[in-house]
Parts: sequence; structure tokens; C-alpha cells
Amino acid sequence: MILLDSNAVVYFLHHVEPYASKVKRVLIERKDLAVTLRIVDEIIFTLIRLEAWRRLGIRKLDELRDYIRRHGLGVFSDVINDVEELIDKLGIVILEDKGSIRELVETMRKYNLLPGDTLIAITAKHYGIDTILTFDEDFKRIPWLKVIP
Repeated sequence: MILLDSNAVVYFLHHVEPYASKVKRVLIERKDLAVTLRIVDEIIFTLIRLEAWRRLGIRKLDELRDYIRRHGLGVFSDVINDVEELIDKLGIVILEDKGSIRELVETMRKYNLLPGDTLIAITAKHYGIDTILTFDEDFKRIPWLKVIP
């Protein structure tokens, strides 16, 4: 099974080359794809932030929160739908995040990772996943993960 990191999906959906072509090749060739709920969160959050900046000129997180509070998520429906559609169309498995606070903190310290990446890495370990599609160099420090492409 291959775990898809958020940057790979965002680059693919936004057609950011040369990354999108590399991701597309894996999406076509492999049918054993997975994401964690944390990764889905990162994907949607990133796409909303990009859309808010592009369409509304909103750069600050507090301004985005205020906009959503007043206007709802309607303007972001397309990007949210794109993520749902990609997951459904490709049959991507959504895994529950796994791990303990102790494991999180120890892994963060041992491999010098931020908590989000650490949670992704330890979740992969819990599921026996040894490959991650990412352009994040930090995952190369994780000995149980092979980074592709």
C-alpha cells in the first residue's frame, strides 16, 4: 500500500509541474492507495487557503475564519468536492490516525519532525505501510518509509 501525502495530492489537483505528472503516474499504476484523515485535513485546508487567496485575496488565517463564519464554505465547495471525488474515483482508502502521545513525542524528537508529519509516519508504521508518495524531504529521515517518486 502507498500512502499519499497532502503535497502530492495538492500538486496533482493544481497541476503543479513537474510534480503533478509524477503523481499522476503513480495514481494510474497503483490501486493500493491510502490517506489518513490527517492527510485529508491537510489537503482540504491547503486547498481552501489557496482558493481564499486566489479568489478572495484573503491571506491571513483569522480573516479566513471570519469569512467562513460570515459566509459559509460555499465558495470553497469545488475544492472540497474535488478531494472527495478523487478519493471516491480512485478508491483511495482513508485510514484512521494511529499512535500514542508518547510515540508521537519520541518520534518527533528522534527524527526532528513536526507533529503533523510525525503522526502520518507513525500511522503508516501502525498499518505496516512502508511507502509514501511525497515531495517532503523530511520523510526521508524515517527509516520505515520509502519515499517515492
